[in-house]
Amino acid sequence: MRTLSLLAILLISFMTSWGQKNTFQKVTFPSTDGLMLTADLYMPHPKTAPFIVLFHQARWSRGEYREIAPKLNEMGFNCLAMDQRSGGEVNDVKNESYALAV
Repeated sequence: MRTLSLLAILLISFMTSWGQKNTFQKVTFPSTDGLMLTADLYMPHPKTAPFIVLFHQARWSRGEYREIAPKLNEMGFNCLAMDQRSGGEVNDVKNESYALAV
């Protein structure tokens, strides 16, 4: 029931704010083995707000969240959309972590 409620809220949010500008900052940081990882930081709220780390599907990139992360921001969450070490391109965003890993 709780999952259905969250899905309903997300759908309503998608429909009411369709086309709003996505606001994020591309960030990079080293992993423990030294590989530089890339992510998009969606952080319009104070550091004390709930924080969600988003991981894309296989063969995709952090671009998977270009439409979803702003909706989560509207719901009060800060988000970090990660590029994983495997993947490709989605929404015209290439997976930079994968490019460095190979």
